[in-house]
Amino acid sequence: MAFARMKRLRAMLRGVALVMFRNMTRNMTRNMVRNMAPNISRMLSRVVPCALLLCVVASGASAGQSTPVAAPPASAPSVGTPSVGVPSGPAQSASASSAPAPSAPALTLATTISPPLSEPGQNGMLDQIIKGAFARIGVHVALQQLPSERGLVMADNGQVDGDGNRISGLQAAYPNLLQVPESNMTYEFTAFALRPDVNVRNWDDLHHYTVAYIIGWKIYDENVRASSTVKVATPENLFALLRAGRVDVVLYYRLGGLYYARKLGLTNLRVLAPPLATREMYMYLNSRHADLVPRLAAALRGMKKDGSYERIVAPFQSR
Repeated sequence: MAFARMKRLRAMLRGVALVMFRNMTRNMTRNMVRNMAPNISRMLSRVVPCALLLCVVASGASAGQSTPVAAPPASAPSVGTPSVGVPSGPAQSASASSAPAPSAPALTLATTISPPLSEPGQNGMLDQIIKGAFARIGVHVALQQLPSERGLVMADNGQVDGDGNRISGLQAAYPNLLQVPESNMTYEFTAFALRPDVNVRNWDDLHHYTVAYIIGWKIYDENVRASSTVKVATPENLFALLRAGRVDVVLYYRLGGLYYARKLGLTNLRVLAPPLATREMYMYLNSRHADLVPRLAAALRGMKKDGSYERIVAPFQSR
């Protein structure tokens, strides 16, 4: 019995506590709302105008972006009815053919030649001949100055696309090079001296002298048997040795020797006649450009036939 009374008393106390808690919570909530109302009102007075402004801006932006509408498929013009603004037949094909064709990639040829045949601005005699021939077949070309032997090796290895000016018959030593079978020009391989007692009329006469020439000139490598031989890298070095009296004879080509005589003031330079050799000179291309070889040969023949070759050469030969 005592346990039952205790249970009922506990239930009554729990009910009273629950009622008191609810009353307290209600009063607290009412007081909090009453106290917070001014703050909430102030917040709303600031937030609502901003929200309205954002809505106006957003609606304006969306109004300016119209939803793209798919264009109806163009209907084919009916037979006998010309379409407005669309060329047809020959006019249309002419428009397509007028679009410029993509330019061919540029090629680079090695050259060891100095002025007057090759100039820094690539407007020397040989520069113009080579560029003119390539222009006729629609290919851009540039000439890169390289030491003679290195230029041949790089052309053979494909590091450059070819060599601009060499004697014939180099394929045996450089099997990846193809000779263009039309000459660029004719070289007079010539001996030069300053001393009046030096006489050279053929290769054998060189036995008596100290001779200098440029590294990599194959015709001199094959034919010179001098008492002493000096090889240099540039024509400037070549004629400087002669002026300094360190060699008796220098070997170069006639046109180039006359140019350096003027440039260096060698007024007493002797051009020893006759030339030691006269050879036709040729372009070589790496074998990956085999398709260009016959086209370049035809271009050079065309330049000689129509007079453009002579118009390039004549001003240089008259200097």
